[in-house]
Amino acid sequence: MRSDSMARLLALAEVVAVVAAGFTTRAVLRQLGAGIVSGSLAILILLALATWLLRRRGIGWRELGVRRPADIGVAAAWTAGLLFVDMLLVPSLTGLLGNALGWPRQHLDAFADLHGHLLRYLVLLIPISWGSAAFGEELIFRGFLTRRMSDMLGGTRGADIAATLVQAALFALGHAYLGPRGMMNAGALGLAGGLVYRWNGRNLWPLFIAHGLVDTIGISVLYFGVPHS
Repeated sequence: MRSDSMARLLALAEVVAVVAAGFTTRAVLRQLGAGIVSGSLAILILLALATWLLRRRGIGWRELGVRRPADIGVAAAWTAGLLFVDMLLVPSLTGLLGNALGWPRQHLDAFADLHGHLLRYLVLLIPISWGSAAFGEELIFRGFLTRRMSDMLGGTRGADIAATLVQAALFALGHAYLGPRGMMNAGALGLAGGLVYRWNGRNLWPLFIAHGLVDTIGISVLYFGVPHS
């Protein structure tokens, strides 16, 4: 019993450390004028911290889902399903709810100068959208935080569900710069990713790919000036 309590306390300490480091680092970087890259820099710091915490326990990212899927076809199906939910279902539902609440559109001021700027587009596309967002955010939120919060709560089915919900809420808070509608959308995307992670045997590759494609489409729409709601 004592050993179990210590394990839970350790998991709690790690969750608090990563969450506090993430939000504090991002806030400091924004104050220093880092702008849109503050989130990416914060994720890099969190990846280093989380990797160190994992190694202290003698495990690595493979145990959290960075491993070859057992069945590529099944993984592709999970990826396609998650992409469908992220691109069609989530925006439709959050759009209806946002309209019902009278919320304004997402705050996209951070991307105001993206249209027609190729270099900025490529930076947002490759190191940010695919690097810190698709891989970094999935590793931290769906991988590390979900697993450690579940451990903190006892590792039961209920603990898994609670951890999935809490990481989605934290993911929404991490996108506060997009405004309330953007936060709701990010939270819904985080919840969808968290459920797929739980249901697909905790493999992160479908989440990496779906997240990267969603962000690629999103910034491409802004770069090419495609009208959007």
